[in-house]
Amino acid sequence: MRVDRGEQREVVESFLAAVTTGDVQGLMDVLAPEVILIADGGGVAQAVRVPVYGAKKVANLLRLFPEAAQNPKIALLWLNGGLGIRIDDEAGGPSLISLVEEGRVARIFAMRNPEKLGRVEAETRLER
Repeated sequence: MRVDRGEQREVVESFLAAVTTGDVQGLMDVLAPEVILIADGGGVAQAVRVPVYGAKKVANLLRLFPEAAQNPKIALLWLNGGLGIRIDDEAGGPSLISLVEEGRVARIFAMRNPEKLGRVEAETRLER
């Protein structure tokens, strides 16, 4: 899927602003109606165990972030070819969030499994 990088950044920044303030209406404005949230905690880190479907359910889940996070450090980064979010949090540890947009956030994948985050700092060279 091709998404304009400027539009992508705008959507991700709006999403991030809504999540960090617990703004349910802001989340509803940026989430696609059929959004899906999937998380992988690997049984080690706290994460939802089943996919969460629909903007209302995802927004209600994400609105809790400001209360649950402890001193989060948040950064935007390029992840899997798209703009993603890295959250380092004293309570929950590191998380990488990959977002796919189509004018709105349509899919959210949160990687929280520390065993799968070990190489996040390493750059991988792709060759054919």
